[in-house]
Amino acid sequence: MFSLLIVDDHKHQVDTLAATVDWNEIGITAVHKAYGGQSALAIIEAHPIDILITDIHMPGTTGLDLIEFIDRRHKKIDSILLTGYAEFEYAKKAIELHAVDYLIKPVRDEALLESVKKVIAKRQTDLRHHQSFEHATSLLHQNLPLLKENLLHDLLQGVILTGNQLAEKLGMYQIPVKIGDYVKLAVIKFDPGFYESYDAYDIKLFEYAIKNIAEELLSPHFHLWSGKAMQGNLTLLLLPHSATAGGADAWTPSCQDTLASSAKRLVEQVEQYLKGKVAVYVSSPAPFPKEVHSVYRSVLSTVMKSGERQGFFVVAPDAAPHRKLTPLSTLYQVPMLVQLMDMGDMEKINGKFSTIFNELEQFHPDSQAHIREAYLHLLSCFTYLAHKKGIVLEDIIGTVSSHSESQVFHSAKQLKAWSGIILEALMNDAPVKNDENHRQLVHKIHSYIEQNLGKDLNLQTISEAVYLHAVYLSKIYKEITGMNLSEYILRVRMEEAKNLLENTSCKIYEITERVGYQSPQHFIRRFKQYYGVTPEIYRKR
Repeated sequence: MFSLLIVDDHKHQVDTLAATVDWNEIGITAVHKAYGGQSALAIIEAHPIDILITDIHMPGTTGLDLIEFIDRRHKKIDSILLTGYAEFEYAKKAIELHAVDYLIKPVRDEALLESVKKVIAKRQTDLRHHQSFEHATSLLHQNLPLLKENLLHDLLQGVILTGNQLAEKLGMYQIPVKIGDYVKLAVIKFDPGFYESYDAYDIKLFEYAIKNIAEELLSPHFHLWSGKAMQGNLTLLLLPHSATAGGADAWTPSCQDTLASSAKRLVEQVEQYLKGKVAVYVSSPAPFPKEVHSVYRSVLSTVMKSGERQGFFVVAPDAAPHRKLTPLSTLYQVPMLVQLMDMGDMEKINGKFSTIFNELEQFHPDSQAHIREAYLHLLSCFTYLAHKKGIVLEDIIGTVSSHSESQVFHSAKQLKAWSGIILEALMNDAPVKNDENHRQLVHKIHSYIEQNLGKDLNLQTISEAVYLHAVYLSKIYKEITGMNLSEYILRVRMEEAKNLLENTSCKIYEITERVGYQSPQHFIRRFKQYYGVTPEIYRKR
């Protein structure tokens, strides 16, 4: 593990010390010998040396010369000096040159071993600290995009941090924005029709592609900080490269023109290369972080009220809405949905549903505000019906609070599909029927898992892919198959890993990636838990 160099001009002392002491017992795996200062220098240059034991008095290059050379070259070698002279000047010089010990000859083997043990213990501690630091740094680097996105998310939602906390995070995450800088927010709204046509994985790719196009167009002129807000829109925080004083003056007319032209090009390129439509809404300059939350709310309000599917729009402070909002009248016309649910008349309930969604799809198909209005109304009715039946709505659609805040329905069609599933489950006392439709759903889930085995597979990602709520999907799957979805995912991963071990020469880290694990250590641990042996041992059988 560690290497040692013994230097003395008395050859027999070097040979005896190298041969008679059990260096391997304390972690010394390589012992080098030198019978003078010059030969020691040559060994130091040619081999990685960790610990040096040297006599001081030698012809030519002395022991003090050696450690002075080490100190000057910044070599990480711990030096122990041996001398037959207990002179203060020698000890003083050794301290100045950072020698770790100073021993008077004759030295007992036990005393020398104890000195070397202390050096090794210190090096092992330093190594652990260094490895911990490297690991923490690596984790920070790997998770930097997520950490940056989470911080932006918190600021957009109004989370208050002290100046020191925020400044520390900005520095740690390498975000080139300072407190007091005037920034703009750009919210990118995707065409609602896109969410109806593609599954969750394709949508994530779409979002990733748009983010890359935005960075390519905007980063030459602006510092760019991007993230996905709770409401599901891609949001960019922008600061001109030319901003020095940090005031609103940094947003010159020329700078604002550049932003407008870049945003319009983004809209054009998304349509040209991704065959999709986006609308970009940009705020006025606002001081960071003081007004970020309020400005975001203003932009978001405009986005939710707007029915625009494509284009570039500037949101002025306290801007009047694009259009006056009116409630969804069919929600509140008698008989109301909750009354019909109370009666249990499915024919009339279905008729009411059709009336509500006809109005939503005909007059407000792209209005997130009206889609949310319908969602919250339906959620209230479902909650009432669940409680009346003596069951908990969370058993069907998950935690209500998290759903109302984070689950965004981008189109009336999505909301209609979700509502139909929940209503059917509630009106039938939430049974999970063992019918052909559910069997087809299980088949679809299995196909999705097989096609995406190397990706992040869990109940939430799969439920998003098949447009069902995670809790409801889990109940269906368990009823049809008799096992939890997580058990099936594990089984498929382990079987594929076994197949790759038996029939390919793939390395362990390659198999790790192909079966969807983030680290070989995690994969090896799960494989051993499943099969009782490590992948390496399994392959050698």
